[in-house]
Amino acid sequence: MEEDLKKLDDLFDSIIEEIIHPEKAGSFINPFMEKKTNKIAELSEAVTVIMVRISDDSMAAYATVISKNEQHKPFTTDDILRVASTNGVFYGIDEAAVKEMADSQLINTEVKIASGMEPVNGTDGRLVLKLDVGEGRDVQNVKEGTEICHVVSPHPGRDGKDVRGRMLTPKQGKPAEILVGDGLVKRGNRYFAEYGGTLVCRDGIYSIVDEMVLDKNIDQSSGIIGYGGTIIINGNVSGKAVIRAGRSVIVHGAVTSSVIEAVKDISIDGRVTDASISATDGSITGTEFTESTIVAGSGLSASVINNCTVKCVTGIECTSGYGRIAGGDIYCAGDVNCLTVGSREHTETHITLGESVEFTNEIRALEIQAQKLDNEVAKITDQVNKIREKEKAGTATLEEESFLDAAMRIRSQKLSEKNPLSERIKKLSSIISSSQKATLRAKTMIYGGAFLKVCGFSQIINSDRPRATVYSNGTNVIVK
Repeated sequence: MEEDLKKLDDLFDSIIEEIIHPEKAGSFINPFMEKKTNKIAELSEAVTVIMVRISDDSMAAYATVISKNEQHKPFTTDDILRVASTNGVFYGIDEAAVKEMADSQLINTEVKIASGMEPVNGTDGRLVLKLDVGEGRDVQNVKEGTEICHVVSPHPGRDGKDVRGRMLTPKQGKPAEILVGDGLVKRGNRYFAEYGGTLVCRDGIYSIVDEMVLDKNIDQSSGIIGYGGTIIINGNVSGKAVIRAGRSVIVHGAVTSSVIEAVKDISIDGRVTDASISATDGSITGTEFTESTIVAGSGLSASVINNCTVKCVTGIECTSGYGRIAGGDIYCAGDVNCLTVGSREHTETHITLGESVEFTNEIRALEIQAQKLDNEVAKITDQVNKIREKEKAGTATLEEESFLDAAMRIRSQKLSEKNPLSERIKKLSSIISSSQKATLRAKTMIYGGAFLKVCGFSQIINSDRPRATVYSNGTNVIVK
């Protein structure tokens, strides 16, 4: 205090001296100003500046406290956080790092003070097979109810955030895909064998193939070969052999003078001669059929159909190889596509196209059978009702009461006999309704000797000049 008073006295003395001696103006030194200037200089050397830098991907933030020397103005955690907020850092603050900077008064060193949270991508679903199966690796003798595989659901991803607080969307997992054919049933996220057989993977499709494999030629000495599933024959079938399958038949050879019957599809690699081939609800595929009887509940595909009797529902495809239909009787409710009909020798060839009389006649015969069964059931029902009335009245005889049980069994049997007839009538009716318009396409030639009966609203198309006899009970028949 005494020093300041002395400086104040000196200041006043200087001012008075300047007033008395104007020529000395500006020569005095203000002690207070000198002291203030020194403090400003000292403060400029000790000033601190806080800088915050955000990485290019906004996933990290760094802080630096800049100062010229160690004698800087102290800074606090709040100072650093305030600057970080001003620069847009709102998420992932590392409070421990910020506190360490403030506690140690760390200067001129960059410190990571915030980190974003990377998004976590979801995981794809996957297929876990319980059996070692794949393309070319079949698993035989799989029992009914065996677990084949289970599907692991995809795991969802987790959102992320950058240090600015913006949401980062992850890539979500994709569900696993499994292509399932016949014989596999799904329960929850697991698949089981619906029936016993061989587990196969063909073209990426998993199926249970109920099959019997015969690595030999089959003839009459083999007896009647019957199997509820698929029969695969790696050889020829000849000599009045009989093959019956509850599903399909595959023959990797020729068929001669034999019978092959299947509920579903029939495939034959070699030539078929003097044979009976029937696929009740499926298609028939082969190369050359000669002097054979062919019944296909679906379609027929071949290179040559020569002197055959054919009944086909959905259509005939005969465009590969020779693509020839010559001789025989062809009944087809669907389209017939071929290259040529008939032959240069004018082989007599009959093709009935569209709503075939064969199907109509079969429906009528089935309806007559069904009506007879209905009449029998009605008679039995009438007798049963009369006996029951007597039972209520207490006048039924022992003979009548014993007849009642037998009558009930017979009626149940008659009704069960009618079921397949009704199903067949329903199927044939559907075939007829869908075959109101069918087309015969002969891309090369329809030779003379071809008798074409076109039913319903059907048409014949030939790319060359046709030489054929055409019978039609419909309209809109086009021959060009």
